[in-house]
Amino acid sequence: MTTPKMPVSILKKATNPATNSSSNSRDDRNRALALHHAGLIQQRKDIELEILLSMETLMDYPLATFPYNASNPSPEDAKTFKDLLWPFQPSDYDALLVERNINGHCGYTLCPNPRLKEEGGGKYRVIYKSGKAKDFKVVEKEELEKWCSEDCARRALYVRVQLSETPAWERGAFQSLGRIDLLDEPKSDDVVVMDGIAQMQLGGEERDRQQKTANLALERGDRGTAAQSGLVDVRIQENQVQGNAQPPSLDIDNGDLSRRLDDMHLALEGHIPTFGTGRQISQDEEDTDWKL
Repeated sequence: MTTPKMPVSILKKATNPATNSSSNSRDDRNRALALHHAGLIQQRKDIELEILLSMETLMDYPLATFPYNASNPSPEDAKTFKDLLWPFQPSDYDALLVERNINGHCGYTLCPNPRLKEEGGGKYRVIYKSGKAKDFKVVEKEELEKWCSEDCARRALYVRVQLSETPAWERGAFQSLGRIDLLDEPKSDDVVVMDGIAQMQLGGEERDRQQKTANLALERGDRGTAAQSGLVDVRIQENQVQGNAQPPSLDIDNGDLSRRLDDMHLALEGHIPTFGTGRQISQDEEDTDWKL
């Protein structure tokens, strides 16, 4: 006789509440981490798309015509140019320059002139600065054709050096708000303030250093006005000769001269010391000066 099988329950088995809570917590952390990285990737894609759209906009700049030019750009064009540049890296700026050159424009975005096109072959060109044969420089033809003039090249590179090497999606909030200055416009207030701070002598440490330097100058004998700031006041004057020059001579008698010549081996740098010469050592007294 076979034993009847026990019926199998179709209900879900109960789980341990503690184990279930730990598993849910780990899943929540993994989900939050995945969403965070997905947000960073999406932010990077949005910024890259913004850079691409900015390049398309700036390829045909400037929009304003006469009387505006590269040295005196339109305020609207200049503001748009600087606002669109904030997410750019130097490599993005170089790509914008190439796109403008392809369209025949000068590499400087705010210049309305076409770029140079050098005739003839060769890789290099000789540029004379002041018309003199010795005042020149050798430039690659490809580099020369990026601009309409050397001034525009200087303006474009002035902007380039202000761009951050850090990608825009990795910058902090302060760095993202950075301002771009143009070469031909007055510097921003922030730049002026930073330049002023760099030139200021702050704190008592600088004053102490100057005071010590001035004291040292006075110690050396500097009595001029330059000694107050620690500088040596050197004055070179011609020596005034009084009377006729006389040849050197020994104003001593022959006996004294003979005695001095006998003691010449005792001279120290030309001087014969006389210390202790008045003491006479008797014949019976032992000379112990040589003993250690």
